Amino acid sequence: MSGNFVEKLVKLAGECGIEIDPEKAKLLGIFKDEIVEWNKRINLTAIVDEEQFIVKHIIDSLIILKKIDFHSGAKLVDVGTGAGFPGVPVKIMRQDLVVLLMDSSRKKTEFLKHAVKKLGLQRTDVLCARAEEAAKSGGYREMYDAAVARAVSGLNTLVELCLPLVKVGGIFIAMKGEDPGSEIEEALGAADILGGRIGNVIPYELPGGIKRHLIVVEKIKNTPEKFPRRPGMPQKKPIHLKISIEKEGD
Repeated sequence: MSGNFVEKLVKLAGECGIEIDPEKAKLLGIFKDEIVEWNKRINLTAIVDEEQFIVKHIIDSLIILKKIDFHSGAKLVDVGTGAGFPGVPVKIMRQDLVVLLMDSSRKKTEFLKHAVKKLGLQRTDVLCARAEEAAKSGGYREMYDAAVARAVSGLNTLVELCLPLVKVGGIFIAMKGEDPGSEIEEALGAADILGGRIGNVIPYELPGGIKRHLIVVEKIKNTPEKFPRRPGMPQKKPIHLKISIEKEGD
């Protein structure tokens, strides 16, 4: 890790109103170095340019802490975390949080276990599982104050994967692009069926003029036991209308 990386990270984060102290910046640099090294063997990220890495991975992850108020000790699950975004940067900055990094890729979760140990992160677990499977387990279902996903799936798919993991009174945060309007419309019915309600839609801008949104889905009642459906179904047949689910019978 170069001193230049830390300086660039602190500067670019500052442009977004995010303050990073030197010790945490150093940990974020170590995390970046581990990703770069492991990326030679397994596909963790296509973003290798240093400034792009800072902006599109680290700062984009930390925006959550600027826009969302997590209480001390809150339990957060990062669904489809991949190389650890946004979960690891969030944990580095807020070490009081209890974080579960969940991904279905064995190789990626092996990397994450290594990274968590290397960074000395406490109360940070790694789970290799599909969200559809984890949400059927009593150890994970409706156990989290917040779930977050930066996955490319549509919002109506993501609410089925993530809301079952969130306790009533908690939230699911979907990290989306410049214009999520159509996804929000398509997900209104799904959110209602799954015990949620789409709340705030929070726009933000990254350095370089990259415009994105956080979509906050509030968990207002328990998710019916039949959700999520079996692995693959939320992606193959996303919920659009209640009648379509009743006809599928899955």
